[in-house]
Amino acid sequence: MKRFNYILFIFNNKDCFRCNIINLCNKNVIIPEKAKYLRRSTMKKLNTNQLKYIALFFMFLDSVFFAFSGLLPSWIHLITRFVAPLFAFFTVEGFYHTRNRKKYMARLWTAAILMQFGNLISFIALGEKYQIVDNIFLTLALGFTVIYFLQKGRSSKKVIYKILGIFIFIFGLVFSVVPIVIGNYFIGLEGGIQVLFTMISFWAFYGNRKKQVITFLILNMLYLPLFAPSLNPSKYPNLALWFDNICYNSDSFTFLFLPFIFLYNGKKGSKAPIHKWFFYIFYPLQFWILNILAFVLKIKG
Repeated sequence: MKRFNYILFIFNNKDCFRCNIINLCNKNVIIPEKAKYLRRSTMKKLNTNQLKYIALFFMFLDSVFFAFSGLLPSWIHLITRFVAPLFAFFTVEGFYHTRNRKKYMARLWTAAILMQFGNLISFIALGEKYQIVDNIFLTLALGFTVIYFLQKGRSSKKVIYKILGIFIFIFGLVFSVVPIVIGNYFIGLEGGIQVLFTMISFWAFYGNRKKQVITFLILNMLYLPLFAPSLNPSKYPNLALWFDNICYNSDSFTFLFLPFIFLYNGKKGSKAPIHKWFFYIFYPLQFWILNILAFVLKIKG
């Protein structure tokens, strides 16, 4: 049986009207006042779990890109710049939705310490060329600690908590710049500046997406000069090499994660334990598999 939809316009006054959409088959009526909300909500179809799995897939592509030089094109690294800030965004979401912030923070720090210990083992076992240097757990744990103390300062009105949060934040920024200066990423924070700025932006104006995005963009422009030289094509013999350099040094492209938050429907998705722990397991495991394989094949760049 065919469905026929009719739009009935009922004029309440000369300035405005109400539009009711009536479905004659199932007798459903869409309330006109909610039409705008419904149009927006239908665009937000992805929950936390779904977006995290998308991020994990692209994270894996980026890991392959670095583990096997030349196997994947340079633009792969560019399009994966949304991954770290997206996980930072969901860490802030978790901060507001978790039942126990202290347990959440302890879980992040436990994962960070175990990951760092594993990285040290990889250096001993595989050597400097094939060691694992990434540890997003450490960056997320430090960022979570920052907003934890800032939130306590905001709630309790005690300045000491705010000072402690700001101190840890500054420490994180300094610790993020160290690898760039000395050229050794083993002791730095993975995506430190970008992740910390993302978490601060989305914590400070939680519930106001417009202010969150504006603050995020302003803060991220502060570290753009660190990557500005790569944007000048005159310094390279050809455009292909210039483009490769932009892709390789594309940490300033973290704004690529913004479309994903507008696809977010605000729901967590399934509460099955596998969704909670998969990231904690998959993240270090993929590095070990890829780096050991590269070590055996001796093909890492």
